[in-house]
Amino acid sequence: MRIAVTGSAGFVGTYVMRELLSHGHEAVGVDIRPPAQAPADAAEFRQADLTDPASLLRAFEGCEAIVHLAAVPDPGIVSPEELFRVNVLGTFNALEAAVAVGVRRFVAASSEGAMGFSFRKVDMKPLYLPIDEEHPLRPQDEYSLGKVLIEEMCRSYTARGSLSTVSLRTCYVWDKSLGGFDRIADPAGAYGMLWLYVHATDAARAYRLACEVPDIENETLFIAAQDGFAAAPVSELLERFLPDVPVREKLGTYSSLISGARAKSVLGFEATASWRDFAGANGPAT
Repeated sequence: MRIAVTGSAGFVGTYVMRELLSHGHEAVGVDIRPPAQAPADAAEFRQADLTDPASLLRAFEGCEAIVHLAAVPDPGIVSPEELFRVNVLGTFNALEAAVAVGVRRFVAASSEGAMGFSFRKVDMKPLYLPIDEEHPLRPQDEYSLGKVLIEEMCRSYTARGSLSTVSLRTCYVWDKSLGGFDRIADPAGAYGMLWLYVHATDAARAYRLACEVPDIENETLFIAAQDGFAAAPVSELLERFLPDVPVREKLGTYSSLISGARAKSVLGFEATASWRDFAGANGPAT
């Protein structure tokens, strides 16, 4: 399958490109800048800008699926207006271009940020645990609100019969180059993101599966590691930070607070990597 990957030169994009190529797909890298280093196998690169619809039409020509990763990755990097222009209008442009060239599957990078916890301005707690796709979304910032709108746009394009769409709420995508072991050792450091994460190799596999699995109309799925970004057991985290939140299902000693049941049911996806695999002598004791 020929699959275009927007944001292919970025951190997650490089993992996704390698994953697609290693599974026999024809990966087309799409970015505002060329990659610093090409993947091990040859991949085509097409330069494009999310705010330039004509460039997206050229970039997506001949592709059967799109993995849309390109975005401003956090609030505060640019103005709220610019973030909305790139992330929300840019996704609209990408969806329009995908329809125009006959793409069949559009996979959008949403985020656990859509729930509103990651960049909240006023503290709030989950309504229940583990969190699943039915949990209400309560965004308080421009980045999180943008993710909610991107998911709704995908549903809209499917409803009108234009595209099969999948929005993946990938939690904080991590590999050991990003470090963060201080936050793992002190659970207060990762409380803001509810200790949610996914290793980059697992995230890339989820994006590949979201392109490959047939008979999807529209899905929105959490993609998370099976454990939390904390050395402390879940019972300690809940007692200290979330004592009044109802727990609907039994959680394991180090379970993630996100349910992976729907991703497993729809995509056959289950995360296999943990920060514990990479901590070694430099990480906290587990």
